[in-house]
Amino acid sequence: MADDCDFCINLGSQLVHRQKEHEGPPATPALYQSDQIRLSDVELSSGRGCATCKFVMQVVKHFELQFEEDDFFSVAIFESEHVLLMFYGNITVQVYTPEGQLAAWEGLAQCPELSDYPHSNRAYQFIRSSLDRCLRSHPKCAQLGNYFPSRLIDVGSSHDSFVRVIETSPEFRGRYITLSYCWGDGKAVKTMQSNYEEMKAGIPIANLPRTIQDAIQATRELGQSHLWVDALCIIQDSKQDWEIESANMASIYQSSLLTLVAATAGAVGDGFLHQEHSTRMAKAAYQEVWQTTYGHKTILAARIVPGYYTHMGDYAEDDDVLPLSLRGWALQEWKLSTRGIIFRREELWWSCISQISCECSILQNMPETRRKFIYNSTHSVTTAEDNYREWHNTVELYTLRTIKYPSDKLPALAGIARVVQDRTGSTYIAGLWNDNLYEDLTWGVPIDTHSRMARSLAYYGPTFSWVSVNAYVNYRLEGNFVKTAYCDILAAKVSVSGLNPLGHVKSAYLTISAPLLKSALLLQIDDLTQFPKRNYSVTCGVEELLLSEDMALESFERVNEDGVIERSARRSNVPNSLAESGTEVWLLYIGYRTYTITTWDGTEHRHMYRIYLVLGKSPSDMSKYERIGIVREDCVIGENLSATPRWCDGFRINVLTII
Repeated sequence: MADDCDFCINLGSQLVHRQKEHEGPPATPALYQSDQIRLSDVELSSGRGCATCKFVMQVVKHFELQFEEDDFFSVAIFESEHVLLMFYGNITVQVYTPEGQLAAWEGLAQCPELSDYPHSNRAYQFIRSSLDRCLRSHPKCAQLGNYFPSRLIDVGSSHDSFVRVIETSPEFRGRYITLSYCWGDGKAVKTMQSNYEEMKAGIPIANLPRTIQDAIQATRELGQSHLWVDALCIIQDSKQDWEIESANMASIYQSSLLTLVAATAGAVGDGFLHQEHSTRMAKAAYQEVWQTTYGHKTILAARIVPGYYTHMGDYAEDDDVLPLSLRGWALQEWKLSTRGIIFRREELWWSCISQISCECSILQNMPETRRKFIYNSTHSVTTAEDNYREWHNTVELYTLRTIKYPSDKLPALAGIARVVQDRTGSTYIAGLWNDNLYEDLTWGVPIDTHSRMARSLAYYGPTFSWVSVNAYVNYRLEGNFVKTAYCDILAAKVSVSGLNPLGHVKSAYLTISAPLLKSALLLQIDDLTQFPKRNYSVTCGVEELLLSEDMALESFERVNEDGVIERSARRSNVPNSLAESGTEVWLLYIGYRTYTITTWDGTEHRHMYRIYLVLGKSPSDMSKYERIGIVREDCVIGENLSATPRWCDGFRINVLTII
């Protein structure tokens, strides 16, 4: 290694040593990142004889990275000595020693070559080594279940042109692989009551859609004999079979050896094994002869790898979003799997309960504070409190996705719900949990265009559950939720339709004793901007609080139980409709959250926000209520709540039923 260089910082070695001297041992995994380095300074230092600066400039030239005099880059080095050069535009160059060569300097990562496409020896080598490591050294990933699906696909040998659906017996023992994929709108072979016997006799592989063909090919390459695919292993036109099998999703994915996540395929006919990885389009790695610290010759190399920031989550720029990440059913398939291999555009990713990794090694070395990776298994969450919090995170992610049939909203999460129920012992109430019901009720629809959507004519669940809205919902999870002492849930009941107790809901109600305040909607319209704003607030004593409505609202009149015509607000069947100002509604106070905000000067301010459900009378039964939105009243408070603003005097304890 050359003498210390203040420009290139010896590609991280100097930086690590400096920071370790001041900070002591880092947490694992750790990341050290340099300040911005001016490329023109590195170019100047290269001319003065710094070998490392010269290497950097050769890399810039090799990959034809254009830069201006004032352009910068930074060096990121992981504790494992994986070195990245990070340029403008999320261009990431990895510096490494090729596998089999002496490390160019002590600790520098020795890396295998990246795969060019998923169906390649290098790709299968990555899958096999990840799977072997997990089976050999991950006790947390030891098979969590010994469940075997009712049916599997026998994939046969590599020379067979047919596969067949088999029925498993109680004595069946063996491994199987599962597939997570998008079906799309195409018509393709499915198992139906009319062709069930034919499917058991044998299916020409050529007749199957490309994604399922690829799954069969990958299963064979990995030396396995059995594959589970919902379209072939569930009788699609049998409601009874579909309900039974969908109720077992948790066990099916948990017990499988590996889930193949066909993330790049937008439809079942697309396939996922034969698209070139995007890194293949980059120029070949730059290599030059290098001298190690001890004077031995070796190779120092640099290659374009998937951008650092693309490892920070499943959602990036719109053009980079993976089709499967938009599919509702896929979320539980990923989160229920003990192990998964994710087929992405850039490279392969591995996920199991114990570890996540990728071919270029960025993912497994990224600090957890920067890594926003959503595929972690539901099975890794243990305590009841953590399960409820993870459920909220799951609902938020889930409602970002699409469900082809809105009636499947609860069935498509039934597998995760089964795991949460097993861990907590709580009763499931149409997407909410009886033992966490007060906090579960605090979901909201962000104040944007989603809240102008119309109410569905079909019934998917009670208005107090997020399942009743076709929009993204979120839980504000900062701080701690505290239920008001005056709020008590007296009854929460649900009636399901079908054989899956965590699936379709026929009806539900919630009876609650809580502080209730008669209020009024106030419609605020701002037509002075290009995109007119239409917001509601509600009265709370002398205050006006901003309403986050669940969807489009409208005013209506009905005769109540006393024979009097009463006016209230309800969810509307018409998109973008507006309820009239002055329409009567009710605020139901259920609790508050406390949290701390630290300002730029280090001053801490304690906050709380009170949470009110906003209710209207039910048009079908004016003695009952329906939820139409939520209000969060933010307040600055003292250390012991001493500065908390006075509560409105108009609240009175009432017993009411919400449907």
